[in-house]
Amino acid sequence: MVQVANKQRTSTRGGILKADAVLRYARILNDHGVRTLQDGRDLLTDSVHLGTVETALRQVPGEGTAGVRRGYLWMLVGDEDTIKPDRMVLRWLAAHGVDGTTPEQARTLLSAVSERISSELGRRVTAWEVDHAIWLAARSRDSHQGRGPAGSAVLG
Repeated sequence: MVQVANKQRTSTRGGILKADAVLRYARILNDHGVRTLQDGRDLLTDSVHLGTVETALRQVPGEGTAGVRRGYLWMLVGDEDTIKPDRMVLRWLAAHGVDGTTPEQARTLLSAVSERISSELGRRVTAWEVDHAIWLAARSRDSHQGRGPAGSAVLG
């Protein structure tokens, strides 16, 4: 029996437990033959199979319309052109004059930024690297303002 210890929810509006969502994702991946990190990387190169798996993953409650959770999964598997346009990234963009950005717009923007930086530096800079740099900057700013990475108050 698997013990679920994480009591956080996928959404503040009645989402399922994050631990439950993770287990559902794991079952779906297993059911589709994705059992290792290499299986996941191989999946990213097979658009038909990837589409089938993504359709199944979208059915997990708390997924949301933007697919942020799935994007993060593919980032972790190794897709360097995917970002996780979560609240942290969107807040950072807003703080830098890009207000009201949707997750899809953030994906497009960070992809364009990575292309521009790549061109200017003369080497490839991935969207993942831009996302990561934003996360580091936002986390640093939040910790200096007495906020944790998710933007919640840090208990002292």
